Amino acid sequence: MQDRAMFKLGLIDRTRRMFAEQFEADGDGFLYRKYRKGAPIRVTPRERDDFVSAFERDYPRAYLAMIAGAVVTLLGLVTIAVVIERDLSKPVIYAAVGSVSALFLIAHLRVWSAPARALERRPAVGQERSRAEMRDIMTAGTSYRYYVMMLTLFLLLLFSFSFRTEAFSGEDMFLIAFYVFASATIASLILRKWRFDRRNRTS
Repeated sequence: MQDRAMFKLGLIDRTRRMFAEQFEADGDGFLYRKYRKGAPIRVTPRERDDFVSAFERDYPRAYLAMIAGAVVTLLGLVTIAVVIERDLSKPVIYAAVGSVSALFLIAHLRVWSAPARALERRPAVGQERSRAEMRDIMTAGTSYRYYVMMLTLFLLLLFSFSFRTEAFSGEDMFLIAFYVFASATIASLILRKWRFDRRNRTS
């Protein structure tokens, strides 16, 4: 019940919806496309419901495990810093955080690809979608609000460096370059969505 409540509270509801969107209604059944791109595999409504229910059960556990891992890692870093009586270097902190993130990503991919593993012996009933088709699907399914929120976030992160008084390190320069790239990418996606919507309105 608590796992389902997490979805209903919206903490990771977007991820749940993205997972469910891999199952597209087709007649009296569904077609499963891994990442919405893969070759379609026919499944029954019962199978689709079982896959979604399993995701609702397993994904929150991976999410909570990531949070617990992050807390334990943070406490461990603080403890080490106290014991050695000096601050830890940024590479050590980045490596620790990266390790937790990598473990969560592995768990995420395993839970996400559960239907693909279960259906790997079932024949496909069509071809996978092209990159152009996927680009249109993702553009149509993403709101301006989401793009603007992400763009605002990266711009604020970038702006935060303007308050730095000390010289930038190599890690800082990497983050600045990443934030600039991310901001430019999101801005281009907003322009693409505007063009996509305009083309659909006139067609």
